Amino acid sequence: MFEKIICILFRITTLVFLLGGLTIVAGQAGGIIGGNGEFVTSFEETLAPWAYGAAGVAGLLAFVLMYYHPEADYTGDEHTHNEDADDENHPEQNDSVARHTPEHA
Repeated sequence: MFEKIICILFRITTLVFLLGGLTIVAGQAGGIIGGNGEFVTSFEETLAPWAYGAAGVAGLLAFVLMYYHPEADYTGDEHTHNEDADDENHPEQNDSVARHTPEHA
């Protein structure tokens, strides 16, 4: 239950900081196009604490979530790591290792 709450909060804070960053950049671009320097700085100063704060919270939540899946390799594979299944799913890795092994070792 606790993991699910952390995961939901992580998703929300990640979405908030991504949308906040996008909004900041879009607002600054609009200010630059409009030639209004005051708008550029005030827009960023208004939204930055929310976007940067959400990014910090998302980072901390990601750190906590790592403890729920210590066996994960975080490269896009599933959360469980089974070496036998890995050999079956990625036979090219076995071929690659065999090709790079010195013949006279």
